[in-house]
Amino acid sequence: MNRIAQGIVLLLLGAGALSSTLFSDLYLNYVQPGFRPFLIAAGAALGVLGVSVIAGEARAALRGLPGPDTAPAFCHADSDDHGAGHGHATPRVAWLLLLPVIAVFVVAPPALGSYTAENAASAPPPSSGDGGGDDLADPAAEGPVEMKIQEFISRAWTDEKRTLEGRTVRLTGFAVPNPEGEGWYLARLQMACCAADAIVNRVLVTNRPEPEEDSWWRVEGTWQPPEGDLRSVRNHRFTVETMESVENPPDPYE
Repeated sequence: MNRIAQGIVLLLLGAGALSSTLFSDLYLNYVQPGFRPFLIAAGAALGVLGVSVIAGEARAALRGLPGPDTAPAFCHADSDDHGAGHGHATPRVAWLLLLPVIAVFVVAPPALGSYTAENAASAPPPSSGDGGGDDLADPAAEGPVEMKIQEFISRAWTDEKRTLEGRTVRLTGFAVPNPEGEGWYLARLQMACCAADAIVNRVLVTNRPEPEEDSWWRVEGTWQPPEGDLRSVRNHRFTVETMESVENPPDPYE
């Protein structure tokens, strides 16, 4: 690949990073919000570098000077039959490296969804803590308690007082089929750094028909308290009282 092509690749990569951070929330499909300044800086640096490479080659061409990729004349001579025909093959093939870069603009990879949640193991029980949801401690509190799915299952696993029992909770997540056939999951993915380290938080719903896979829902309902040790429960069950379809949130992760 010649220097012009290298500059174009750098420019496109920089444009991709900037377009997904400055003009949209697309970057939230892959990394935490805190990475936005670093992505902007990296995109700007790649763009400047790409422009400088292309401009340098253009100036050299206008002056009639050989560029860095121009080989001496003897390198183009066919010294033997094995070298014949190979001089132009590599640069042409190297241009194919542009295809995945262009694909980022045409078909941006979506956020992780039901396929990941269905095949991944549930998040392990937390080692300590009650999982938030302090409003649950107030029996006089009215209306449903808004909780993240992560907070809900953390409380369900660790709160020996079972303050979730009988309280109406509101959760938001996407629908995931249950490969074992009983009900379906309302799930949300949690990531520490980027999508590569995402783990799944999910509750099992058995009293409502399974909605379309990957569709997003806001549900209100109650926890089904299990018998025995809370931390031995594999999937905490949730009885849905009401549910409504919602738009995909800008940040799909917890």
